[in-house]
Amino acid sequence: MGNLRNCAGLVFGFVFRGGQGQLVRDETLRAALDGGVWLHLGLSDHRARRFLNDFPDLPETGRALLLGGETRIQILLAQDHAAGVLPDIEKDFDDQSLEPGRLAFWLNGRILLTTRRKPVRAAQAVQEALAAGLCLKDPAAALARLQAAYAEIVEARLVTLGAQLDRIEDKVLADRAALDGLPLGPLRRELSRHHQEFAALRGAIHRAGFARLTGETPLSGHLPALHQDAEDFERDAGALQDRGRLLYEEVNTRIAATTNPSLSALTVISTLLLPPTFVAGAFGMNVGGLPWAQDAEGFWLVLGFCGFLIAISYIVLRRFRILP
Repeated sequence: MGNLRNCAGLVFGFVFRGGQGQLVRDETLRAALDGGVWLHLGLSDHRARRFLNDFPDLPETGRALLLGGETRIQILLAQDHAAGVLPDIEKDFDDQSLEPGRLAFWLNGRILLTTRRKPVRAAQAVQEALAAGLCLKDPAAALARLQAAYAEIVEARLVTLGAQLDRIEDKVLADRAALDGLPLGPLRRELSRHHQEFAALRGAIHRAGFARLTGETPLSGHLPALHQDAEDFERDAGALQDRGRLLYEEVNTRIAATTNPSLSALTVISTLLLPPTFVAGAFGMNVGGLPWAQDAEGFWLVLGFCGFLIAISYIVLRRFRILP
């Protein structure tokens, strides 16, 4: 493992000995290389890119995934290594970002390399857990733990989103006012994203499990558990997504039921006033020959004529059952 004596651009790294992960930095990596290694690199540092480009054991497929910025979730298995892109959640300075992130990886029997363009939460969670004494026997277990940490973060978020849906549903069923101000749009968007992420992850694991290989890869033993987690959380996110869609339809139905009578009343009033409006416009023209123009009672005659037109319009609307 002489090619790992220096790893400039390292965000953090761990060497695994006896089930424990020892945190190392670039300057301490040389003295620690007697076990499995996990190196996590940030692609914003050009030195990390140079290190990966010069890494001799890295196949071209793994190098392309680690450096290429691929966003499609995928897992590629070969006889002696595995590579892919896994989902994560971006982390900002306030730890408030919920935007989707990506973590690219390459794994063989001794080395796990992961890269990211922006800080991500699951990687930081596993780093903190390992630093606190979490037992992981090898880099493959660390990669599996990365996805478990991602699932835990999303699970906590799904609980929060489910509670928000409960409150919105309570307001809808209680027939409370101001239903058009409920935050269903952002909530449904986030649920849809989580569902899509787990669906893509489940599909990637499923395809990897059917890869035609003659032997076991470093990741093969962890695929069944990863597949089960992805399937479970895809189902949970899908159920919440369906609830959000049904609530959205219910809210729209309630709003329509409230606004439709008002719109109907405005339509009827506009229809009744249309003939008098035409008469008023006609009599307001500056032309000669207007009837009753010189009559002292002309205004009242025109007003009565307008009333007569309104009555006729009302009778016609009742006749065709447009009015109740």
